[in-house]
Amino acid sequence: MYRTITHAATELFPTIYCRRITERSHDKMAFHKVLLVPWLAASQIHAFTTKISHVATLIPSTKKSDVKCRLDFLSAVPDTQNHDDASIAATTAPKPHKRRERYSGRYPKNFKDKYKERQGDEETISKVLAKGMTPAGQHVPIMVKECLHYMGLEDNQHDRDSPVLVVDCTLGYGGHSSYILKQIMNSTDARLIAFDQDSVEIIKTEERLRKAVLEETDTATESAGEGNDIFTAVNQNFAELGSYMTSTNQVGKVTSLLADLGLSSMQIDNNERGFTYKRDGPLDMRMSPEDDSTETAYQLLQRLRVRQLKSMLKNNSDEEFADEIAFGLIGDRSKIPKTTMELADRVRDIARPLIVKQHNWNSEQIGKNQAKKLKSQLDSTIARVMQAIRIEVNGEFRVLERLLEDIPTKVLSPGGKVVILTFHSGEDRRVKKSFKSGFKSGIYSAWSRDVVRPTKEERRDNPRSSCCKLRWAILSDQIAN
Repeated sequence: MYRTITHAATELFPTIYCRRITERSHDKMAFHKVLLVPWLAASQIHAFTTKISHVATLIPSTKKSDVKCRLDFLSAVPDTQNHDDASIAATTAPKPHKRRERYSGRYPKNFKDKYKERQGDEETISKVLAKGMTPAGQHVPIMVKECLHYMGLEDNQHDRDSPVLVVDCTLGYGGHSSYILKQIMNSTDARLIAFDQDSVEIIKTEERLRKAVLEETDTATESAGEGNDIFTAVNQNFAELGSYMTSTNQVGKVTSLLADLGLSSMQIDNNERGFTYKRDGPLDMRMSPEDDSTETAYQLLQRLRVRQLKSMLKNNSDEEFADEIAFGLIGDRSKIPKTTMELADRVRDIARPLIVKQHNWNSEQIGKNQAKKLKSQLDSTIARVMQAIRIEVNGEFRVLERLLEDIPTKVLSPGGKVVILTFHSGEDRRVKKSFKSGFKSGIYSAWSRDVVRPTKEERRDNPRSSCCKLRWAILSDQIAN
């Protein structure tokens, strides 16, 4: 049989080299899987495999546990002299295995290297969560139980037969939305509309939530069927919520609204987005990275004057060293930082002597405890500077104020509930002022005079929740939209 196959090959290719290998089979030999060299013409390959397949049909189809076929066409050289020994060796030589880039330490630091977490490896994810960290590419929702309670979506709080229309202003990874969907899934008339301006993350989140909805409703189709009518994802900034409700004829029909104003963990962890100073990346900070009409953080710094940056740092993050930092960052137009690490290093160099002087420390003899406190204050200063720039790049205060104006007039139904999660004083001041003035004027029937904070256990398990504040309000039944 081996001679027959070899003869069939040499008829097609006069000069051919073979070597023997052992291949086991319980039935017919899979001769069509013989390896051919890349420069053989397609017609030659077809003619050869056709003849070999014919020979294979002659093999008895009896079950033999030790049938062996010793054939491997290692290389073939056509009669033409177009290929010399060097080109043949280069073509047949196996490609070297490319190892992934190694990193130092037990866990990788860069987002792109955290492939196990991003691919959903359960063992790695459980270890990361046990350390009180957030797995790369994921987001742990904050105060889920409290949000559902103040939105009136707990099991014993809403009538399953009453219409329910919920709006999640910040879809992100879909953490809060997934819990909302579970609560309203069994209602006879319930829908969730989720907004997010991040064109990168909304696609992945929408696909994941729609799949979850299909599984819950036991729908077999992969496309949006009846079960998917419960969920709508809108790739817009929540500043457009009022306009959206008007254009879709849903003004004053929302029963519950949630706005989580914090950055999602996916944005923070991905250093290419430019939101973190702990890993180097471009100074971007745009929520919609594909939107070329929005300037990047670097472009913003290029455009601003020192007095404008100083005012921005004070208004957006209450930065006490705003004067010195503004001048140090853009005073010399030729040295404006282009990356997150450059910005962090520059702010650190500017703020270090100011903090040392503030505490009357000896700059040449800083003790261990002083060094620890100095590092903490420097990190906080850098975070505030990046926060102020990010807020300006994305116009976060402007869109929040627009949302607060539209909630009672274009969004909520009478008795509707709104919950807002804030992460710094600038946001909280605006939410508190709006709810308080609305309560005094009779727009809201109740509001949270005191903020709701995460429990001690949640702050331990999810450190990113530590600075979060929850405020809620209920629209008066007397308000007519």
